[in-house]
Amino acid sequence: MSVRRRMMDEDWKREICKFVGWVNHVLIAHQGSTIDELRVRFYLDKYSWGYVDKWIEIAMKKKVKKLELDFLDFPRFQLAYYPFPHNCFCRSEFLTSLCLKHVGVSDYVTRWILRRCPMLESLHIEGSPLLINPKVSGSSLRLKHLHISKARYIHSVEISAPNLVSFEYHEERLLILHIWHASKLTELYYSSPFYSIEIDNHNSLLSNYLPQLVTLRLSMPLPSEIRDFPTFSNLRHLSCKVEIHRGRRLFILRSLIEASPFLNKFTLEITNYNETKNRLRKVRKVVECSPHKHLKELEIIGFLGQPMEAKFVAYLLKSSIKLEKIVIHIGFLDPSSLKEFAEITHQMAHESAYQLMEHRPEADLLLL
Repeated sequence: MSVRRRMMDEDWKREICKFVGWVNHVLIAHQGSTIDELRVRFYLDKYSWGYVDKWIEIAMKKKVKKLELDFLDFPRFQLAYYPFPHNCFCRSEFLTSLCLKHVGVSDYVTRWILRRCPMLESLHIEGSPLLINPKVSGSSLRLKHLHISKARYIHSVEISAPNLVSFEYHEERLLILHIWHASKLTELYYSSPFYSIEIDNHNSLLSNYLPQLVTLRLSMPLPSEIRDFPTFSNLRHLSCKVEIHRGRRLFILRSLIEASPFLNKFTLEITNYNETKNRLRKVRKVVECSPHKHLKELEIIGFLGQPMEAKFVAYLLKSSIKLEKIVIHIGFLDPSSLKEFAEITHQMAHESAYQLMEHRPEADLLLL
């Protein structure tokens, strides 16, 4: 081990000792009979686990309502995941929110938590390498919000939660999602590098709950074609994040928008500018479209005024006959781009945005 690395390790150990001592002092000095919220967020190594167990034990005895453990994913300690503390995490009739980041939470632990915390309404699991096929189920569950992300080995998720309102998933893995029962589900956030969520498959379990969604946020590659969307009869906010090199597929989103007759806000985020070209063409011919009678707000993030971007935005403006506001966030090129080229592209994006407003001059335009 080099001298510099040894010194860095010693510095971190001192910082950890200081943090542990400070938390010990705060909890011991706390005179109240209850704790509403405890948040522990720091880089901790395995030699600190015993202290964490004690903190949780104190918090549980004081009827903590919200508990967050975030042991930041620091590279030096990436193999040392704090194991979920069964021995001190007793049954709680008071815990309503539990957030576990970079904590060793397995499928069994997930079920164990749900059984031991009958009042739990929010469960956030992030960065656990032990989560593979978690099952969130129970007829008496009060759970309203479920978040799963950065679970590198996850394969599937099964949900049967009668009070679940929102489900959020972020991971670079293909996920098999089984929703058996979620009659109150209205918010779905899904981020994956795979087109793996079957929103156009009428035979999937998920399709039964799509019509009741109010908010849908998607971040994933668009397919080359979409068979047929169900009608999103309650959808009010749709957000889609796409990559610019798939610009030719932007109009795939048209089917999704037109399947949402009561959509009030549409957000489009465009990323990856590697194929940006130094040119500006005015959109002369706009694709024929059916009028959308409820869409009032458009938000375009990462706009650079490229031909396919401009054509798609022109379609949105023309079809949104009740549009009141459009917010356009001008995009930024890759830092490796020449400064002069970046400035020209930025100016072109502004000019393109103003040209597009000719299709809907009565709407308020905000350029950021």
